[in-house]
Amino acid sequence: SQDDEYKWAGLEPPKVMVTTSRDPSARLRLFAKVGVAGFGCGPGWVGLGVGVVWHGCDSEVSVARFGPTPPDGLTVSHLPHGPTAHFTLSGAVLRQEVGGLGGAPLAAPHLLLLRLDSVGTILKHLFPVPRPDSRRVVTFANEDDVILVRNHVYRRRGRTVELEEVGPRFQLRPYLIRLGTLEQGDAADVEWRWHPYTATAPKRRLLSAT
Repeated sequence: SQDDEYKWAGLEPPKVMVTTSRDPSARLRLFAKVGVAGFGCGPGWVGLGVGVVWHGCDSEVSVARFGPTPPDGLTVSHLPHGPTAHFTLSGAVLRQEVGGLGGAPLAAPHLLLLRLDSVGTILKHLFPVPRPDSRRVVTFANEDDVILVRNHVYRRRGRTVELEEVGPRFQLRPYLIRLGTLEQGDAADVEWRWHPYTATAPKRRLLSAT
């Protein structure tokens, strides 16, 4: 338990700082702002800008950084001791482009983590604990080592439940997990690295628990 970076997670809502690469395009800036709501940060998020500053942080804080233009990468660094996960990001569709309700409740979402283990632990601690009556659902589903990210809201109609996608929608592929924080860079130990040319079986699943 002394080596568990997330042992105090859940005692207080997480603080998330969302940043972008330098000179972000209008689409990247909008995607990052949507990411704030997507992480369930609401009014408790730390900031949106370029660069990361966290000196003196001693609580559950994560940094989510999008970049460059258009959004094709995501870095999540858990403070104060790590880990730091690097993802490629593809297929970004903004909430306005999904259609449907046009807007989603800002309440913290319920999470569905399908076929994910350590990467799922990193992603789920970006979100606060949801209220039982929250109507938001965020799904992270591992399909052939690509994590599909989907946002939905649901409504109860008598005995039936209506599910509607509200966005944003994108795919993540993790390629590097380091034990340290973002500013340590290459000095931090590598916990896991994606080796695309060393897989010996076409059906191998690197992210699943099996």
